[in-house]
Amino acid sequence: MTTKDILHETFSALTANKVRTALTMLGIVIGISSVIIMVSIGQGAQGSIQSSIQALGSNLLVISPGAQRGPGYQVSTGRGQSHTLTPADATAIGTDVANVPPSLPRIRAAIR
Repeated sequence: MTTKDILHETFSALTANKVRTALTMLGIVIGISSVIIMVSIGQGAQGSIQSSIQALGSNLLVISPGAQRGPGYQVSTGRGQSHTLTPADATAIGTDVANVPPSLPRIRAAIR
C-alpha cells in the first residue's frame, strides 16, 4: 500500500463513523486540556510557595519545643500538652539573638 492508499482508507473510515470520530476527538481534547490545566495549577502553587518562603527571609530561625534522641529513635516534636520551652528559655535566646518574637502566647506574655 502506498501513502495515498493509506490516507484514503483513513479518511473513508473517519467519515463513515462520524459519531465515533467526534467522540474520540472530544476525549483527546478534554484529556490534553486537563493535563495542561493541572500542570499550570501545580506551577502556580509552586510559585506561590516559593514566594512565601522567600518572604520569610534568610535570617529566620525557628526553635520548637521537643527532644531529639539518639540514632534509631523517634524524633519528638513536643506538640503535646506539655511545652518543654519556658519563658526563661525565650529570654536566654533573646539575649544572644536580636528581635526574637516567641510564637507561644504564654511565653510572649511572660517576656513583656
